[in-house]
Amino acid sequence: MEAVLKGIKVIEVASMAAGPSGGVMLADFGAEVIKVEPPTGDPWRFGHLIHPMPPSQIPYTTFIRNRSKKSVALDLKKPEAQAVLHKLVETADVFLTNSPLKVQSDCAHTYEAIREVKPEIIYAWINGFGLNGPDKDLPGFDVTAWYARCGLSEQFRAKDGDPVMQPIGLGDTFTATTLFAGIMMGLFNKERTGKGTRVSTSLMNNGLWANSSMMQAALVGAPPMEKYLRDEWPQAVMGAIYKTRDERFVLINEINPNNAAGVVEALGAEHLKTDARFTTAELRTQNARALWDQLQNVIATMDLAEVETRFKQRGVNHGVMKTAAECAEDEHMIANGCFPEVEGCEGIRTIDNPIQLDGMEKIKPQKPPEIGGNSLAELMAIGYSEEEIHAMAAAGVVGIAR
Repeated sequence: MEAVLKGIKVIEVASMAAGPSGGVMLADFGAEVIKVEPPTGDPWRFGHLIHPMPPSQIPYTTFIRNRSKKSVALDLKKPEAQAVLHKLVETADVFLTNSPLKVQSDCAHTYEAIREVKPEIIYAWINGFGLNGPDKDLPGFDVTAWYARCGLSEQFRAKDGDPVMQPIGLGDTFTATTLFAGIMMGLFNKERTGKGTRVSTSLMNNGLWANSSMMQAALVGAPPMEKYLRDEWPQAVMGAIYKTRDERFVLINEINPNNAAGVVEALGAEHLKTDARFTTAELRTQNARALWDQLQNVIATMDLAEVETRFKQRGVNHGVMKTAAECAEDEHMIANGCFPEVEGCEGIRTIDNPIQLDGMEKIKPQKPPEIGGNSLAELMAIGYSEEEIHAMAAAGVVGIAR
């Protein structure tokens, strides 16, 4: 069966992570995505070289942001390049950007400018801080607009500890998925009405949405959630973290109070079932520290492999705290197709986007394009001669891969 977005053409003027990740999702489902980037390339192509990112000679940051796309390199500060961009837009269904408004204005890709070229286009925009308010024009990355601004950094800060940095790109990828959904809504509306529209989302809005449980509490006047050290957590079998003999960590999350017995049975600690302090959910809450101590003492005698085997056999709701390297070799994740191989890059896998559509396969991930790797072909397709393109390249308007 054909990919669901085959025939949809996307022009992407976006850099770094959030916008390009939305473009990757569209490409995964078969859209033709043309990445318009400076002749020097999107800076995140070189993200793997920035300390303290994991060091590698493989430009892994571009695999998750630019796979399966084409690349046209244009210096959009030049009017001639802006004219080329507009000719590309004439052939497109979707225009995707994360440029700030000033950059959009300076480089001729505001919503108004693009709509004038193609009135029925879906214009998709990721921004930092939303469309209104005093901070709408501030620059924003996910670490500032999503993580720090929206209470997430404070939520992750340990008791009596300093704030910690988020995993790189966490908010960007979350926000990209939202933009993908917005683009689908825009295309659906266009199918119904024939009209284009602008769809947008911000890192800030997505940060608030990610932190919505704590935000909703604040909105009704509830106090902030207390912070706890690991051995102070007020529930022994719901959200509790335990350390194994080989110094690994496992989280137990049995919300149903009737399932508490399964935890102690799995650990071979049946004596705790008859302990008067733990016979009801209310008593287990009142005596949570005592129960936590008992369970920790048992778990501390076992390696992680044994704990995990016992929990799986008994159906205990748990999660092992894994490293990224362990996830890459996780048998279950591999069975679910989470790490497809990249065609044209022997031995390199990438991360599948999280949406599955029954009966419709995604395309196989393709090697990220070279900077300007498709400039010649795509510009010829919209009417430029090879001579004209090379003249623009000599003038620094267009970049062509060597």
